[in-house]
Amino acid sequence: MAKKKKKEPEPEIDIKQRLENVKVLVDTNRPKEAIAYIYLVYDDLINIKFKKPRLIHQTIREYAIKCVNELEKKLKPESVYPFIKKIEDIIYGGVEPTTKELNFTINLFSNLYNEITGKTFNFSL
Repeated sequence: MAKKKKKEPEPEIDIKQRLENVKVLVDTNRPKEAIAYIYLVYDDLINIKFKKPRLIHQTIREYAIKCVNELEKKLKPESVYPFIKKIEDIIYGGVEPTTKELNFTINLFSNLYNEITGKTFNFSL
């Protein structure tokens, strides 16, 4: 009889540690960096979960569109696009994000994280 290979556990992101890093950035008055970091956590999540790294020439919007198109059964455009829009607005919009905007972005990410992993977390600033 053939032996069954043991399925190795999927690597996971330490979401609590990552969100603690976001809190440190906010507490040290670096809200734009906190928003950028939240995006990097999303980027890592997609890369780890779906083995879909962002290519160096792709903008965050191009990457999001490609992921939604190629992972259409796993990523919902109504969840991904508002998150990416908020990230772009804050990073490239020239406006310092408020605590309300930071919490809204974290909430959008939380919904995505739940959809992708099936797990939830509670975090607010």
